[in-house]
Amino acid sequence: MDLLTYCKRLPKIELHAHLTGSLSDATVLQLLEVKREQLGEHHLPDSAEVTIRQGHNRSLEECFKVFGILHYLSDSLEAVENITRNVIQEFAADNVWYLELRTTPKHIPGKMTKKQYMDTVLKVVRSEMEHNKITVRLLLSVDRSRGVEDAHTTLALAKHYRVSTEYKDLVCGLDVSGNPHVGSLLDYIPVLEEAKKCGLKLAVHLAEVPNEDEVQAILNAGLVDRIGHGTFLHPGSGGTQDHLTVVRNKLIPLEICLSSNVKSGTVKTVEQHHFARWKELKHPLIICTDDKGVFCTTLSEEYYLCAKTFSLPEEDIQDLCLQAVEATFMNQKEKTILRQTVQNELKSLQGKLLM
Repeated sequence: MDLLTYCKRLPKIELHAHLTGSLSDATVLQLLEVKREQLGEHHLPDSAEVTIRQGHNRSLEECFKVFGILHYLSDSLEAVENITRNVIQEFAADNVWYLELRTTPKHIPGKMTKKQYMDTVLKVVRSEMEHNKITVRLLLSVDRSRGVEDAHTTLALAKHYRVSTEYKDLVCGLDVSGNPHVGSLLDYIPVLEEAKKCGLKLAVHLAEVPNEDEVQAILNAGLVDRIGHGTFLHPGSGGTQDHLTVVRNKLIPLEICLSSNVKSGTVKTVEQHHFARWKELKHPLIICTDDKGVFCTTLSEEYYLCAKTFSLPEEDIQDLCLQAVEATFMNQKEKTILRQTVQNELKSLQGKLLM
């Protein structure tokens, strides 16, 4: 089979996917139509439909405009339910076997509390796992631009779900993200320390932009289980030898988001992506989508883009799938089962890639 077909057939693991940003263009257009019927054309964001229909041709400015449209569309519990269901089904249709979704608990006065938002998301996750061949876990997102007090409320919610009888197994950690130019991650270290004490795993957006002091302090704190992006970690990509040493010594997996980095402008071209430098070091790397809806991609397309750009042989492509299994926030028993099923599927694909 050709490379793209092969990548679609791979048993994939997605570990860096923001819920709302993962909504497909088709579903966004459907939600816009519902809003149009409910409120009228003049209530919709300016040029919303035109922006969505741009798809792969969206400019960087239009990509960021999509985030605003998605925020507008997710302003009710009914919309949150539809968005969560559609995103999970889309990943399942792309042959994603295990999915870690991350989302910031949303509070809209008069419409939803953070707990109501999370209860809705978790209810849909539980339902969709019963009807689709996919396992889903949740990371609650701490937005660094919202302040430490807000982070503590998100941590409290995560701790609540960790001991709840209904959703205990679904919430596995925290995602730390948000505008990298706002605030300092150092202010959040007490929150992260408390999260670790509670058994929560931590996936932290780190070195998305150059910030040597912040990055080194967070790495030295020894709290990070996975790094999101890590664009400016390697000395060859604007990082430092100290960054490299810590990440290498602790074997902290990097969540690689090729299309997202290029389209958001933190990496100039796919060929210049830091993936290549870390691969040379045989470091754990996980291919991810970040916001597949906003950046108009799928996990299959990200594997294809990576394999084609860096001329990966079949063995390396399959190894990326297995590295992803090892980096999941599942417990060891679950991980062992997933690893075996993924290995069996990969074995059935061996030798079928047209080179």
